[in-house]
Amino acid sequence: MKSALLFVGDEVVEGLIENTNALFLKDLLNNWGVEVDEVVEVRDDLKLIKEALNYLLAFYDLVFVCGGLGPTEDDLTRKALSEALRLPLQFEGSLWDRIRSVLYKRGVVVREEHKRMAYIPEGADYIENPVGLAPALVIRKDKKVVVALPGVPRELKELSFLVLQKLVGEKKMDQLVRVFKIFGLKESEVNSLVKEIFTTFFVKWGTVIKDGEVWLRVKADPSQIELIEKQVRKAFGNDLFGIDDETLEVVVGKLLRGKGLSLATAESCTGGLLANLITNVSGSSDYFRGGVVAYLEDVKASVLGVSWDSIKKFTVYSHEVAKEMAQGVRLLIKSDIGLSTTGIAGPTGGTPEKPVGLVYVGLATKEGVESFEFKFNFDRVGNKKAFAKAALDVLRRYLIEN
Repeated sequence: MKSALLFVGDEVVEGLIENTNALFLKDLLNNWGVEVDEVVEVRDDLKLIKEALNYLLAFYDLVFVCGGLGPTEDDLTRKALSEALRLPLQFEGSLWDRIRSVLYKRGVVVREEHKRMAYIPEGADYIENPVGLAPALVIRKDKKVVVALPGVPRELKELSFLVLQKLVGEKKMDQLVRVFKIFGLKESEVNSLVKEIFTTFFVKWGTVIKDGEVWLRVKADPSQIELIEKQVRKAFGNDLFGIDDETLEVVVGKLLRGKGLSLATAESCTGGLLANLITNVSGSSDYFRGGVVAYLEDVKASVLGVSWDSIKKFTVYSHEVAKEMAQGVRLLIKSDIGLSTTGIAGPTGGTPEKPVGLVYVGLATKEGVESFEFKFNFDRVGNKKAFAKAALDVLRRYLIEN
């Protein structure tokens, strides 16, 4: 099944906000076996919205329209849908009752303009918004399906899942997509292994690098997905850390919580990014005690207890300093595990012996202290992200093996 996305809003067209909805929807739809072949952005202009709708419906059987469903005068998507599809807007009393109830509970004065959200094209199905006001709309006409979603990211995410469940219930998807996430192998190594795995399967697949991770996207018949997953797990072993929306930080968090272990971080080159990833996970206070950003040499020495002898003899970009940082933060914050990063994010600071993209990850536990070397080749921000992911992967492997 092929589809197109239409995003409505001046702020989207002018680049005033990042269109995170587009990235989310494309990934979600791909994972449900729905190909996204075209993405269009238009201003809050009735004529432009209608023209874009008519254009997309000429080529696609499924079109998602995002934004423009609110109560204000520049929310024009409902009217555009009505005119483009020649379906008059009808007032839905039960929907209006629900919208008023939510407004009352929020302590918001109910105004006449709120009523706009209760008008939907004739014959459309609506799905109530579990986290907002404007519902999702599912409109069928002439063997075409148009789905309208609110533009607020949280609302769009919640409703898009509900819409897809409804659509999949009506029509079996021809293919499903799984994304297998791998760390510790080069993209070329992943590709070589995949070619061996898929000799007996008829699948479409591809790889992409994401912050040092390699994502393997596989599109196959739903009846094959389970067997494919077993083969991928067998081939990649511990290099495979997650599937679909699983992240390293979530996987590590589950392992720490399951083992009842606490963690502290000492960061130099990642500048707090490692701690940020860890604390992005809800409930991370169950296992994360805290962290130190020790960017300069004297902070490494005075706060974490890194010896000046090690700094002078080996430089801060070394196994020795990484290990002392990890042990220092473990003792300082009284955690079961200390995890550290020290390296060269670039673009300056590298040498032939210590190039840009080099990072050392230290791991201190009750069993002892280790360090690991990684090399990446991204820009400064990309290297920092990869460094943080490398540290998480070091910790993940330790937790799996011990």
